[in-house]
Amino acid sequence: MSSPSNSAPAYANPWTRPVRGARGPVPIHTRAGIAAAGVELADAQGFDNVTMRAIARSLGMGAPSLYRYVKSREEIVELMADLAIGAPPEGVRSGDWTESILRLANTQLLRHQEHGWLVRAALEASNLGPNTLAWFEAYLLAMDGLVMPARTKMEVIALVTGLVSLFAQQHQRASTPPPVFDLLSPESHPHLAAALAAPEGGPESRGLFDRAVLALCTGLGGNPPPTGQAN
Repeated sequence: MSSPSNSAPAYANPWTRPVRGARGPVPIHTRAGIAAAGVELADAQGFDNVTMRAIARSLGMGAPSLYRYVKSREEIVELMADLAIGAPPEGVRSGDWTESILRLANTQLLRHQEHGWLVRAALEASNLGPNTLAWFEAYLLAMDGLVMPARTKMEVIALVTGLVSLFAQQHQRASTPPPVFDLLSPESHPHLAAALAAPEGGPESRGLFDRAVLALCTGLGGNPPPTGQAN
């Protein structure tokens, strides 16, 4: 058995694996270019139409040639998801920590709305790319200095990201007609009938998404004091 020093490195993901092997012609494409072609295809024709053949055709090569760059469609999806989510905004630490979280969440939501397939792609991705890792770092930076267990901080990230996915999917369905309550009966559903009949309140200073994110932050983290000021 070979010693570790003589073993070839195991490249588990497309970001660390060299594009060119020890032999073969110089590659004319990049994985970033392949990901961009996949994003363009998904935006224009839908996520289900992102195939090896379709991407290869858009790049002017045969599908077998793609395997010089990626191992599978799944790797392309990982590259696409990381490219589409992009880098987090700069200057995260500004003002209250909940406002910093809110800024990150709204940026994520906007990018999911720009790429309606991103929720599905993220669920299929097994490896985390550099942009995705940068988002984790940005969220943790927003909570830096809070007297809060690391586990709770990771829970905040997971639940905020879940809200982003939920609202992004609702955005995709916004063009469909609302459900008709044909079976609604004031006798059988008095609370629902009253809720639907109630007039809307005054203007909200924040939308539902913002209020949900802030409520989540308050529920999990409360208003913890900075490090060194805990009681």
